[in-house]
Amino acid sequence: MLTYFFSKINLKFILGKCFSGGRNFLGRICIQGRGCGNKRYYRKVNFFRRLNLFGVLCKIIYDSNRTASIVFVLYDNGLSCYNILIEGLSIGSKIYSGYNFSNVNVGNVNIGWSFPFSDMKLFSVVSCVENKPFIGANLIRAASTSVILIGKIEDKAILKLKSGWILYVSVKSFSTYGIVSKNQIFLNDFLKAGKMRAFGFKSKVRGVAKNPCDHPHGGGNGKKSKLTIPVNFLGRFYKWRHTNNTKKERLKRKFFKIN
Repeated sequence: MLTYFFSKINLKFILGKCFSGGRNFLGRICIQGRGCGNKRYYRKVNFFRRLNLFGVLCKIIYDSNRTASIVFVLYDNGLSCYNILIEGLSIGSKIYSGYNFSNVNVGNVNIGWSFPFSDMKLFSVVSCVENKPFIGANLIRAASTSVILIGKIEDKAILKLKSGWILYVSVKSFSTYGIVSKNQIFLNDFLKAGKMRAFGFKSKVRGVAKNPCDHPHGGGNGKKSKLTIPVNFLGRFYKWRHTNNTKKERLKRKFFKIN
């Protein structure tokens, strides 16, 4: 019975998704190295957690469009939705989403609960952060990511990222306690080329192996490269230079603000 319930509810949160394969409306390749991959469905995830309700985690689901897992949540008033799974939660765990009102007996705050930064304690580890209030969580949603709330100044909350950057957001923005699930995502390996193709990546082809119409290095007889400056398929110089922006590195640990 429970399986039948999830199968029926699941259809309401699923949308079809199509891929361009790096081609424009004329069918011409504009982005190299992209393929369609396996068929995917897009599952609508709730990033607007202003319900002021308690919910129970019912089912953990793999999502092909993101590195983190998602979870099916059933709230007290009968509403249901998909949320990003937080590390440490399991089926049957209880979460709260909304404001910390005095008339709501929230009790001890646990991981997976969502509050605005105005109701959070300092040095809390959070994820699924809103850039602006009421636009939904659009930051810190990938697997094994989190930030630390290190301060509050007037109407701004100060977040420290793992890279050392400092981020300013509004105290009215929502976020979720805890770290996003799959903290061992860095151990994943593709192992074979077929798995890369299934994820939508195509193999890289050398420029000298292409035709002159496809790459500046293409054409000619044999496999020997031309005696020219290496360029990409757009004709832009890309070798023998620094890959990092030194100006950005100098400013890396200073304060910055996302509008």
